[in-house]
Parts: sequence; structure tokens; C-alpha cells
Amino acid sequence: MASSPTSSSASSRSTPFASPDFSSLPIMALREKIVEKILENRVTLIVGETGCGKSSQVPQFLLDKNIKPILCTQPRRFAVVAVAKMVAKARNCELGSEVGYHIGHSKHFSSSSKIVFKTAGVLLDEMRDRGQNALEYKAIILDEVHERSVESDLVLVCVKQFLLKNKNMRLVLMSATADITRYREYFGDIGRDERVEVLAIPSSNQQTIFQRRVLYLDRVRSINYHS
Repeated sequence: MASSPTSSSASSRSTPFASPDFSSLPIMALREKIVEKILENRVTLIVGETGCGKSSQVPQFLLDKNIKPILCTQPRRFAVVAVAKMVAKARNCELGSEVGYHIGHSKHFSSSSKIVFKTAGVLLDEMRDRGQNALEYKAIILDEVHERSVESDLVLVCVKQFLLKNKNMRLVLMSATADITRYREYFGDIGRDERVEVLAIPSSNQQTIFQRRVLYLDRVRSINYHS
């Protein structure tokens, strides 16, 4: 069985996006509540600042509750690959097996993959070729929804149409600065007595999440001059 993302083997690894100790991420305190709300509501909006752990941890929360397969979209190719690698390491699995990704012509996943990361553009191409069969997932996570584009808006339209026909799929929207009212209104007609559940991840000291080195322009010039 794959190890927990909070296990010692996973927490000893350093990643560019999260603290090596996953248990210190702000989102971990809401693990059970997040899963509970996603199961109770067909559309859930998770709002949390950059570095809170939502991109890497929410897919794992769902998988650990046997909710699979899971599709996660990211707005940029770099983020797709980086988060997929992080999650694969956390679960001690080879990238492309349980956890995979698809960007452009680069495919690293299989029919047995349980978490797959893609760009919105790739998902649109798949829907063009396969129709709504491309959305046959138990959960779809659209990350960074505040970074709007033609592709991301089209994905929202297609996913909403799919939700109207599929009562079993769960949609999770994630953002650092989402317009809550906009999404509540947009998905307000998917079903009687249904609503968009909103969960806010508490803030934390960013210094405990990121390992950063700040260089000011004068210092950079000095380094370049002496190099």
C-alpha cells in the first residue's frame, strides 16, 4: 500500500513548492473536513494562499479515501510536471504509474493511473476527440481558477454540462484569490437544493513553507561584476 503523504519517508524529501514536512502545511488541519465537504457537495471551492498545500494534497486526500480516478488541471505546463513529480514522490510511486501527467505530446500516465495532472489545453483536445468520455473521472480538480484563459473558461463550460448529466462526479475548484460569488452563481443551477461549498484554508507564516533567497538589484550587479 502506498505510504501516507505525511509519512517519514515522504517528509524527508525537499520540494520546490512545499515544506519537506507535509504535516506542517496549513491544509493538513482540514484534511477530514475537505473530504467530507467534497463528498457532500458536487462542487467545492477551496481558497488558500500559495504554499498552503492545496495543489499537492487535495488529490491525495481523495485518493486515500478511495475516490479515483482523479483529474487535476493546472494553467501552466511547468506546474503540471512539478506537482505530478511531487505527488509521485510523496506516494513512493514511479511517475507515470499511480500518478501521472500529460502536457502537449508528453504523456506519462496509463489507464491504471489514479491521479493525472493535465493542462486545460490538453483536456480540451481530449474532449474534442472523445467528447464527454474525456471527463470520466470520480473527481475533477481545476486548480488556479483565478488565472482565467480561453481554455480554462471553455473547460468550465464543458465540466458544468457534464455535471448536469453525471450526479456522481465531484468538481473541486481551487484558487488563491477566487471570486466566490462568480462561481456560486455560475454553478447555482446544477441541481435543486445544491450549492457551491466554500472552504478557506487558514493563513500561515510563509517562511515555514518556502525556502527563498532574496537578492536585490545592487547585490546582483555586484555578483555579476566580480564573477
